[in-house]
Amino acid sequence: MNWILRIVMGLLGLVMLAALLFGLLCYIVFATVRWLLTGRKPQVVMVWQQFSAMRQNFRQGGFRASSSQGFENPRGHGAPFARDDQVVDVEVREVVEDAPRLPSDRRP
Repeated sequence: MNWILRIVMGLLGLVMLAALLFGLLCYIVFATVRWLLTGRKPQVVMVWQQFSAMRQNFRQGGFRASSSQGFENPRGHGAPFARDDQVVDVEVREVVEDAPRLPSDRRP
């Protein structure tokens, strides 16, 4: 009886592996067709290209060498940020007392 259970479990594992490979194949076909129709690369390709670029950059001198040249644009296109750019965290505005407000008897 033990050998029957092993055969059943082995077949179940093979079925799950086949289903996983079939799902992967369907995704590859779908992503390729969408890439050809829309021109947008699949996310997997974009992540792999960024990983390869980072690995090549690290081989050529590490991250410290590239950070001394200026900050890159986070979206990856356009001019790099200048070092004298300022980030405004909070903008000040005047609060007027006579501004229209909700009635005080209205509670959530």
